Amino acid sequence: MQHPGSGGAVSARRLRLGPGLRLLVAALAAAACASCSSGPAGVSTAATSPTLLVHDVRGSKTTAGIGGYLRHLSDADCFVLESDLGADVLARQVAVWPPGTRVWRSDGQVAGVDVPGAGRIPVDGRVVGGGAYANATNGFARNLPDVSPECLSSGGEFVLIHEIAEAT
Repeated sequence: MQHPGSGGAVSARRLRLGPGLRLLVAALAAAACASCSSGPAGVSTAATSPTLLVHDVRGSKTTAGIGGYLRHLSDADCFVLESDLGADVLARQVAVWPPGTRVWRSDGQVAGVDVPGAGRIPVDGRVVGGGAYANATNGFARNLPDVSPECLSSGGEFVLIHEIAEAT
Protein backbone atom coordinates (compact mmCIF):
# COMPACT_ATOMS: atom_id res chain seq x y z
CA MET A 1 0.00 0.00 0.00
CA GLN A 2 1.34 3.40 -0.95
CA HIS A 3 0.92 6.44 1.24
CA PRO A 4 0.16 9.48 -0.90
CA GLY A 5 3.27 11.61 -1.27
CA SER A 6 5.58 9.16 0.46
CA GLY A 7 6.81 7.35 -2.59
CA GLY A 8 7.20 4.14 -0.62
CA ALA A 9 5.31 1.48 1.29
CA VAL A 10 3.78 2.31 4.63
CA SER A 11 4.85 -0.03 7.36
CA ALA A 12 2.59 -0.70 10.28
CA ARG A 13 4.10 0.57 13.50
CA ARG A 14 3.24 -0.89 16.83
CA LEU A 15 2.57 1.60 19.57
CA ARG A 16 4.90 0.84 22.45
CA LEU A 17 3.89 1.85 25.93
CA GLY A 18 6.22 1.94 28.87
CA PRO A 19 5.34 -0.19 31.94
CA GLY A 20 3.98 2.79 33.89
CA LEU A 21 1.76 3.91 31.03
CA ARG A 22 0.49 0.35 30.47
CA LEU A 23 -0.46 0.16 34.16
CA LEU A 24 -2.26 3.52 33.96
CA VAL A 25 -4.21 2.46 30.83
CA ALA A 26 -5.20 -0.83 32.50
CA ALA A 27 -6.35 0.99 35.66
CA LEU A 28 -8.41 3.48 33.64
CA ALA A 29 -10.02 0.68 31.63
CA ALA A 30 -10.89 -1.22 34.81
CA ALA A 31 -12.41 1.89 36.39
CA ALA A 32 -14.47 2.60 33.28
CA CYS A 33 -15.80 -0.93 33.21
CA ALA A 34 -16.63 -1.04 36.92
CA SER A 35 -19.68 1.17 36.45
CA CYS A 36 -21.09 -0.94 33.63
CA SER A 37 -20.43 -4.33 35.14
CA SER A 38 -23.19 -6.87 35.39
CA GLY A 39 -21.22 -8.71 38.04
CA PRO A 40 -21.90 -8.80 41.77
CA ALA A 41 -23.65 -5.79 43.20
CA GLY A 42 -23.36 -4.27 46.62
CA VAL A 43 -26.56 -3.55 48.54
CA SER A 44 -26.58 -0.71 51.05
CA THR A 45 -29.01 1.26 53.16
CA ALA A 46 -29.94 4.70 51.79
CA ALA A 47 -32.42 5.56 54.54
CA THR A 48 -33.07 4.07 57.95
CA SER A 49 -36.53 5.37 58.85
CA PRO A 50 -38.02 3.56 57.04
CA THR A 51 -35.26 1.36 55.71
CA LEU A 52 -34.66 1.90 51.99
CA LEU A 53 -32.18 -0.37 50.23
CA VAL A 54 -30.20 0.68 47.14
CA HIS A 55 -27.70 -1.13 44.93
CA ASP A 56 -24.48 0.19 43.41
CA VAL A 57 -25.05 -1.01 39.84
CA ARG A 58 -24.99 1.83 37.32
CA GLY A 59 -25.56 1.23 33.64
CA SER A 60 -26.04 -2.48 34.17
CA LYS A 61 -27.61 -4.54 31.47
CA THR A 62 -31.01 -5.79 32.53
CA THR A 63 -31.00 -9.52 33.13
CA ALA A 64 -34.63 -10.20 34.06
CA GLY A 65 -38.08 -8.71 33.83
CA ILE A 66 -39.39 -7.46 37.15
CA GLY A 67 -42.88 -6.45 38.17
CA GLY A 68 -45.30 -6.19 41.02
CA TYR A 69 -47.03 -3.80 43.36
CA LEU A 70 -44.98 -1.59 45.66
CA ARG A 71 -45.76 -2.22 49.30
CA HIS A 72 -44.28 -0.74 52.43
CA LEU A 73 -44.45 -3.19 55.33
CA SER A 74 -44.05 -0.81 58.26
CA ASP A 75 -44.03 -3.56 60.92
CA ALA A 76 -41.28 -5.44 59.05
CA ASP A 77 -39.53 -2.20 57.96
CA CYS A 78 -39.11 -2.99 54.28
CA PHE A 79 -40.23 -1.99 50.80
CA VAL A 80 -41.25 -4.97 48.68
CA LEU A 81 -42.61 -5.76 45.24
CA GLU A 82 -45.55 -8.09 45.66
CA SER A 83 -46.75 -10.29 42.80
CA ASP A 84 -49.86 -12.44 42.60
CA LEU A 85 -48.85 -16.03 41.84
CA GLY A 86 -52.47 -17.20 41.71
CA ALA A 87 -54.38 -19.46 44.07
CA ASP A 88 -54.23 -16.73 46.73
CA VAL A 89 -50.42 -16.93 46.87
CA LEU A 90 -48.41 -13.70 46.97
CA ALA A 91 -44.68 -13.56 46.34
CA ARG A 92 -42.76 -10.79 48.07
CA GLN A 93 -39.41 -9.63 46.78
CA VAL A 94 -37.36 -7.15 48.83
CA ALA A 95 -37.03 -4.05 46.62
CA VAL A 96 -33.49 -2.76 46.10
CA TRP A 97 -33.62 0.54 44.24
CA PRO A 98 -31.23 2.32 41.86
CA PRO A 99 -28.70 4.75 43.36
CA GLY A 100 -30.24 8.10 44.33
CA THR A 101 -33.69 6.73 45.20
CA ARG A 102 -35.33 8.42 48.20
CA VAL A 103 -38.32 7.76 50.46
CA TRP A 104 -41.28 9.90 49.37
CA ARG A 105 -43.43 11.25 52.20
CA SER A 106 -46.76 13.03 52.15
CA ASP A 107 -48.21 14.59 55.30
CA GLY A 108 -45.50 12.86 57.35
CA GLN A 109 -46.49 9.39 56.10
CA VAL A 110 -44.56 7.10 53.74
CA ALA A 111 -46.22 7.65 50.36
CA GLY A 112 -43.77 5.68 48.20
CA VAL A 113 -40.34 6.13 46.65
CA ASP A 114 -38.85 8.78 44.37
CA VAL A 115 -36.62 7.12 41.76
CA PRO A 116 -34.21 9.16 39.61
CA GLY A 117 -35.40 9.14 36.01
CA ALA A 118 -38.73 7.47 36.86
CA GLY A 119 -40.27 9.88 39.36
CA ARG A 120 -42.51 9.10 42.30
CA ILE A 121 -43.94 5.63 42.68
CA PRO A 122 -46.77 5.42 45.19
CA VAL A 123 -47.27 2.62 47.69
CA ASP A 124 -49.69 0.15 46.02
CA GLY A 125 -48.52 1.37 42.59
CA ARG A 126 -47.65 -1.15 39.89
CA VAL A 127 -43.99 -1.30 38.82
CA VAL A 128 -42.77 -2.94 35.60
CA GLY A 129 -39.18 -2.88 34.45
CA GLY A 130 -35.92 -4.75 34.39
CA GLY A 131 -33.38 -5.85 36.92
CA ALA A 132 -31.95 -8.90 38.58
CA TYR A 133 -32.83 -11.23 41.42
CA ALA A 134 -30.34 -11.90 44.19
CA ASN A 135 -30.22 -14.28 47.09
CA ALA A 136 -27.58 -15.65 49.39
CA THR A 137 -26.84 -18.56 47.04
CA ASN A 138 -26.81 -17.11 43.51
CA GLY A 139 -23.80 -14.85 44.09
CA PHE A 140 -25.27 -11.84 42.30
CA ALA A 141 -25.21 -9.58 45.35
CA ARG A 142 -22.57 -9.18 48.01
CA ASN A 143 -23.43 -8.78 51.67
CA LEU A 144 -27.21 -9.00 51.50
CA PRO A 145 -28.72 -7.34 54.56
CA ASP A 146 -30.78 -9.21 57.10
CA VAL A 147 -34.49 -8.59 56.62
CA SER A 148 -37.59 -9.75 58.40
CA PRO A 149 -39.02 -13.05 57.09
CA GLU A 150 -42.25 -11.11 56.41
CA CYS A 151 -40.40 -9.22 53.66
CA LEU A 152 -39.86 -12.45 51.74
CA SER A 153 -42.50 -15.02 50.87
CA SER A 154 -43.08 -17.83 48.38
CA GLY A 155 -39.40 -18.12 47.49
CA GLY A 156 -38.94 -14.37 47.60
CA GLU A 157 -35.57 -12.85 46.84
CA PHE A 158 -34.01 -9.42 46.67
CA VAL A 159 -34.95 -7.71 43.40
CA LEU A 160 -32.35 -5.22 42.18
CA ILE A 161 -34.32 -2.73 40.09
CA HIS A 162 -32.20 -1.34 37.25
CA GLU A 163 -34.82 0.34 35.09
CA ILE A 164 -38.48 1.18 35.37
CA ALA A 165 -40.48 0.96 32.17
CA GLU A 166 -43.85 1.72 33.77
CA ALA A 167 -45.08 2.84 37.16
CA THR A 168 -48.76 3.49 37.81
